[in-house]
Amino acid sequence: MWGASTIVPCWSNPLPTTRELRDTLARTAWWAEPRTWVLRDLDLRRAREAPFEYSADVLGNLIPGGLYLLRGPRRVGKSVEVKKKIRQLIEGGEDPRRIIHIAADGLTAADLRRAVDAAAGLTPRDGRRFWFIDEITAIPDGWPAAVKWFRDNDLRFGLDTVVLTGSSAANLAEAVKALAGRRGDALDSDRILLPMSFRNFAKVRSSGDPDDLANPPPDDFGPVAVADLAQNTLADAVRALAPWMHRFVDEWELYLTVGGFPRAVAAYETGDWPAPGAFSPAFSRDFDVGGTGIDRALRRSLLDVIHGEAFGQARWSRTQTDAFVQRVARGIASPTNCHDIATDTGTSGNTVRRRIDSLRESFVVWPCHLERKLRPALRSQEKTYFTDPVYARLSPRSQPSADFGPLSEQQLGMALVRSFTRSDPGGYVDFDAVLYHRTKTGKEIDFVGPGFGDLAIESKYVDGDRWKRAARTMRASRWRGIMATRSALDLSDPEFMAVPTGLLVWLIGG
Repeated sequence: MWGASTIVPCWSNPLPTTRELRDTLARTAWWAEPRTWVLRDLDLRRAREAPFEYSADVLGNLIPGGLYLLRGPRRVGKSVEVKKKIRQLIEGGEDPRRIIHIAADGLTAADLRRAVDAAAGLTPRDGRRFWFIDEITAIPDGWPAAVKWFRDNDLRFGLDTVVLTGSSAANLAEAVKALAGRRGDALDSDRILLPMSFRNFAKVRSSGDPDDLANPPPDDFGPVAVADLAQNTLADAVRALAPWMHRFVDEWELYLTVGGFPRAVAAYETGDWPAPGAFSPAFSRDFDVGGTGIDRALRRSLLDVIHGEAFGQARWSRTQTDAFVQRVARGIASPTNCHDIATDTGTSGNTVRRRIDSLRESFVVWPCHLERKLRPALRSQEKTYFTDPVYARLSPRSQPSADFGPLSEQQLGMALVRSFTRSDPGGYVDFDAVLYHRTKTGKEIDFVGPGFGDLAIESKYVDGDRWKRAARTMRASRWRGIMATRSALDLSDPEFMAVPTGLLVWLIGG
């Protein structure tokens, strides 16, 4: 949840010797103290100390002999999920000595090979082992080839269950090619861990207020497939969720303010913030998101990750990184104009494109492409959205109050992406499920896609009847329409409905 506790440390110069690798592996906590290691593990202790219990359960149903790749942004909790899985395996009767953890930060491919060789002399001779290699994508010189070699040439490793985690998709094409046919019987071998969805955010909230979404709507209603969002489905949802309807707006805006990183949610729950019952639209609109609300250490850490890892080869100053991320954040609801961003940040259009690609590979942003025949038009301007609201406000400098309109559009899009990722986690990086449409007159419809059926969704974060002013474009399109509003609800026309965004996102499970 708050970053990895290192089993194999990060070395600078000199690089680790085989003996050092072997000695470090031998000190694996659960090998020496299988019953008590969980009490001292930093990751698990911080998870226990959080004001809520949360697990993304992204490492469930591991098939013996399978090779899995778990990806997601830094600080999202991948290491915590790994430690929880290790604890579960030991409590389920697995031999702790057959469970190997390697933190790959600072290692080379040669170091990884020597670590695997060193483990052979330390683990029991018989039985399949479990490998958890954390942040393998930090290895700069060909980790896919190293893993491929062991799966092909080391008979025992080739039959072991292997979990690789990473925060970058930069080598994804190489990895997919190298590991093809080497994943055992695992059918769902690609896993994605993103910040908490709105649905999970609402469920873990722990205020204890009986009128709050901390007592969330029942799980037996939803998630609903996007293509199934018809008038009768939405009408049934409104009836079933009537006791919570008045809270969806405030809770959605709280989510847009806090975001879904577990550490940010914990900072909200334990901080000196207004009680949820006092959280009002007026407060949320005036809230200074650069102040004490979002955990400053997390924001600084995430900006450091972007500067040091995503932009590590850029030779930019931290100030330049900060300014670039701020500039991208100002345009999240519009097609990305690399020339304009370059002019505003004093760089070139090609550099802007490379930096945005780096942010995408680091799971910081995702592209919403223009559609042509419901396929991405890759040569046209895409929209660039962040995966979590906290990325839009990383700067330590003073910022204006939150504008929930663009943030709501961004997170609605992310919720739609999540809804399709549930059935195809590996398809997340294709970015072909959620697209936007441009009419012949130059108007835009925010979200369409091949899995939407005959539906299109437009974000218009307004109250009352003001959403109707934006209805003309949708009504002239070939799709049924849903307008995602702030609080307006109108289901009278089955071809064009208005639904509060918080309710809509809850229904699709995003």
